[in-house]
Amino acid sequence: AALAKTKGQKAMVKEVQKNEVLQQPPNPFDLTSLQVEAYKCFRISPKSLLDIAQNLYISGLISYPRTSSQQLPPAIGYKKILQDLSGNSNYTKLCSELLGRGSLNPNNGSKTDPAHPAIYPTGVAPSGLSEQENKVYDLIVKRFMAVFAEPAVRLSVKVSIDVNKEIFIASGITTAKPGWHRFYEPYAKLKEEELPGV
Repeated sequence: AALAKTKGQKAMVKEVQKNEVLQQPPNPFDLTSLQVEAYKCFRISPKSLLDIAQNLYISGLISYPRTSSQQLPPAIGYKKILQDLSGNSNYTKLCSELLGRGSLNPNNGSKTDPAHPAIYPTGVAPSGLSEQENKVYDLIVKRFMAVFAEPAVRLSVKVSIDVNKEIFIASGITTAKPGWHRFYEPYAKLKEEELPGV
């Protein structure tokens, strides 16, 4: 019935709605969220991830991984860690940007663990890591940097199109200001659907 009513008819744009959405930085990793992200990004199983994280911890590269906390206390020394990480050419530019902002405030989550803080890199330079260990280490470092970055701004557009009183909807979302996405590349995988101007 809708096809019969609209076939050969003119389509008129009835309404365009644009909304800016502030997307806060991610929370620091607890073990569960690290396992989920490592599986999503690298297809590393939760059990394998735990073994890898344990090796990184024993090597002094990350904090204790078996934690349910999503909070980074100031006592760990955010500035010192970022300064140490900036010695790695992969992170120099982003660390310098964060250090130049003055105050460092992580976007802490609600989950706490009285025994251990969220997972974070210690700043010790890695060497001799396997391919998977290197991937997980990079994921942890980039998540650590991202939690201190600015929110991202996403622009959602919804277009209502009137074809002989049948309303069709076209919607899309794009990143207007990347904010923390830049610090979490290539792991911030977000849908980008740009609509033409109407």
